[in-house]
Amino acid sequence: MFKAFSKLQLVLSFLMAFIGFSQAFNNWGEKRILSLFFLIASVFVLIVTSIALIFYRKRQIIKE
Repeated sequence: MFKAFSKLQLVLSFLMAFIGFSQAFNNWGEKRILSLFFLIASVFVLIVTSIALIFYRKRQIIKE
């Protein structure tokens, strides 16, 4: 699963996590449930992306 990530996909997933955190912050006062959903989903995306980045770096080191 993590071995097929490209550099563009990693950048876009970090951007998607940032947008999710922004949405959670933006909706915090009015819609708490929606904000919690965005917060939890963004944390999950950030964790998965960090793991994929580690695998991507290991793959780059092995190629060199």
